[in-house]
Amino acid sequence: MTSVTGWVVLTWLKITVSLGLGVAGVWLFADRPGYTLTAVIVAGLVEVWAIKALAREWAYEARTAWWWSA
Repeated sequence: MTSVTGWVVLTWLKITVSLGLGVAGVWLFADRPGYTLTAVIVAGLVEVWAIKALAREWAYEARTAWWWSA
């Protein structure tokens, strides 16, 4: 279970850093300010989706592994 928890946290961190770099790139190189706002909104939606998916994966593993009772 510890390996799954580490995998979930590492995957979340990779997604968050990638989205942050994407937003920073849009902020630095976009011609219009509206693009930055759009990038922030899209990154936020992707982040929420990723957190829900990773939590679902972790919860499934927790149900099958019973690591808290061992």
